[in-house]
Formats: sequence, structure tokens, C-alpha cells
Amino acid sequence: MRTIRSQLLLGLLGGTLTCTLVAGGAIYFKVLEESNELFDYQLRQMATTLPTTQAGLPALHQHGDPEEEVVIQVWDRSGRLGYVSTTAHVLPAASRPGYATLTGNDDTWRVYLAERGGDRVQVAQSVSAREELAARLALRSLLPFLVMLPILGGLIYAVVGRSLKPLTRLAQALGRRSPSDLQPLAERDEPPELRPVVAAMDDLLLRLDHALHSQRTFVADAAHELRTPLTALQLQLQLAERAGDDEQRAAAFTKLHQRLDRAIHLVQQLLTAARQEGGTGEAAQVPVNLLEVARACIGERYDQASAKNIDLGIVEAEADLDGPCLPGNADGLRILIGNLLDNALRYTAPGGRIDVTIAQTEREIVLQVADDGIGIAPRERDRVFDRFYRGAGHAEWGSGLGLSIVRSVANAHRATVALGDGPTGRGLLVTVRFSVPDKTVGAGSSNRR
Repeated sequence: MRTIRSQLLLGLLGGTLTCTLVAGGAIYFKVLEESNELFDYQLRQMATTLPTTQAGLPALHQHGDPEEEVVIQVWDRSGRLGYVSTTAHVLPAASRPGYATLTGNDDTWRVYLAERGGDRVQVAQSVSAREELAARLALRSLLPFLVMLPILGGLIYAVVGRSLKPLTRLAQALGRRSPSDLQPLAERDEPPELRPVVAAMDDLLLRLDHALHSQRTFVADAAHELRTPLTALQLQLQLAERAGDDEQRAAAFTKLHQRLDRAIHLVQQLLTAARQEGGTGEAAQVPVNLLEVARACIGERYDQASAKNIDLGIVEAEADLDGPCLPGNADGLRILIGNLLDNALRYTAPGGRIDVTIAQTEREIVLQVADDGIGIAPRERDRVFDRFYRGAGHAEWGSGLGLSIVRSVANAHRATVALGDGPTGRGLLVTVRFSVPDKTVGAGSSNRR
């Protein structure tokens, strides 16, 4: 791939050379046109002013400068050629007075014939001599351009090199940085053309620094959170090994399986959170049927809800929600709804109720998950979106990552998440609002399925 410097040099020098050639051609044809007019005028003046007597005419000559040689011929009343200025070029008379172009002696001639008192005077000049003289005149006119062309090339090379120095300095400044140095570039007097690049690079460095900081924090938090369940697993395994009878051993292994399930859940949540914060949630968006995603998530948790005798169902709008209605990432939306349902199932008592509602207004699609469980205190509703935060007084185990993942997926879809009280005044109502560009369906009445 050619560099910007080579492209600029080739473009500018090539354009300059092309313009010089075009200007030379235009000058040549303009000089030829004007010289022809001048030569024609001279031929006419000579033909109308030369004497017709032998004594007044120039002496006969055999050789002359072909560029300046003018052939003069005089015919008397009887049509006899009485005079010719050179025997090397004897041309026939033109058919009528005035200007004409004749061919003779292996050349083309421009002639002017004048009738004066019965005599005819014809003055001719070679067309090739005219063109050669015009070319010389044009070359003399272009000579300053040809001399200045190398000088202009040197100036272009110097100007291009000087103009690209800020870009070179910028590249060198970035090349000298260490991988950990993600601070914005130092302020300097950059050309206006480079300022958008520097601003975009500063923004990229800031976002990269934020991403690396979040990653380091996440890894540190994850290591801290994993230490507790792994330690508990080790202790539970030691208790199982020290069990005195089969009943104690069975109880120890039951506890061990429970703690192992919690550790697996924590690892799965950590992986999900890492993917969402790593940008997976911002994958290419396609039309997604939110209703179908919700149905699939409810179907996957039907057995879990049945085991606790929880009434888990979806409340749909009567309007047409069967077509693609939300531009998004299907995997991310499945994670969002799945985490909301998992939290609701975990904190809803046996015999409770969980409703999923999907409706659309003029400019947004609204997803709601409501339960009649223990809910979240209003003072804690902002903090529960932080990673690994779990409210006090909860007997149910959890990773503290569910709502953090929900917020990450919502942010990737430019959606908002709000927490409130359940419809009956107890429990929790989670509302996720997705903005849509156009209205595709209208909100309808609720229908429990």
C-alpha cells in the first residue's frame, strides 16, 4: 500500500506535469493560430504592394531559409510566368484571387493571389515552415515553465514533508508509550485536520482505560468472591471425610452438592458478566421477538417453578406481538429475562406468583417481571445493581451478579431498568423499557397464559 506521502507527491507532481503539458498544447495552438493570421497578413501585404515590373522585383535566388522563404510569382496579361523568386519552388496559380492552399513540390503552401492591372501576383509560404516556427515560439514560451518544473517539484516535496511532520510526531508519541500508559495525548498545537483524529484517539484511550480498570476490578472481585465458596467446598469435603457413619456422610455429601451447585452458579454468572462487560452484549443487533424469548425462558424454568408450586406465567398484549418487534441481541435478551426470572424464583415463597408482562406504547416496548416475594427495600434498590452486592437479611443464597448483568444487557440495548413494589404492594416489580424507532404494534389488554 502506498504511503500518504507518495500519494501526495505523485498526485501533485503528476498534476503539475499534466497541467504543464496541457498549457504547452494550448500555447502551441494559440501561437500557431496567431502566427498564421500574421503570416496571412504579410502575404496579402506583399502581394498588393510588390511592383509587377521586373526591375522592381527582388533578384532571383536559388536558396534561402525554408522557414522564412516566400515564393513570389508574377504572371502577365497573357498568362505567361514572367517572374519567380526561386526556381526551387514553382507553383501553379491559384484558381481565384485571395487566400488558398496549394500542394506542390512535396509540400503544402499557403498562397495569396492578387490581380493588378491585368497582371497576377502570387505570394506563397510553406505550411510546414509556419508550423515549425510556431512550435519554436511555443517552446520559447514554455521554456520558463520547463525550467521551473524541477524547482516546483522540490518545493512540493519539501512542503509535503513539512505538512506530514505533525502526523509523524503523533505516531512517535504513541510509539513511545508503554502498554499501561492510557492517558490522553498531551495538548499541542495540532493542525485542524489532525484534531478529530487526536480527539477520537483520546476518547478511545479513555474508554480503553475504563475497560481495563473495570476488568481489573472485576477480576479482583471475582477472585475474592470465589475464595469463599471454594473454601466452603474444601471444609465440607473434610467434614464428609471425617463422617462417623453413613447418615452423617450422606448429610455431608448433600451439603457438598448444594455448595457445589452454588459455586457452579457463581462461575456461570461470572462468565456471563465478563461477556457482557467485554462487549459481547453489543453484538450486531437483529429483529428479536421479545415475546418468544420470554416464552423460552419461562419454559426452561417451568420445572423449577412447579417444584416450589409457584404460578409462573406471561401476561401478553392482545395486539399483534408475533412479529419481530425489537432490534437487539437475542442471547443478551435471553440472559436479561433469565436472570430476572431466576431472582424472582429464588426470593418468592412456595405458592407464590410471578407474572411477566410485555406491552408496547407509542415509542417503547415495556418488559415487566412482578413477584410477590420478599422484595427489595427502597434504600437498597440503587445498590443492588452493583456487582456482588446482596441485601442484608436474605436467607436465600445468590451471587450478587444477577441485576448487575441485567443492567449491562439493558445498557447494551439502550434500555432503562427500574425497580418498584409488586402489584399487590409486596414483592418486586422490575420494569425494563426499550426504545424503538417506529411503532410496530399497539398496547392491548392483558391476557394471562
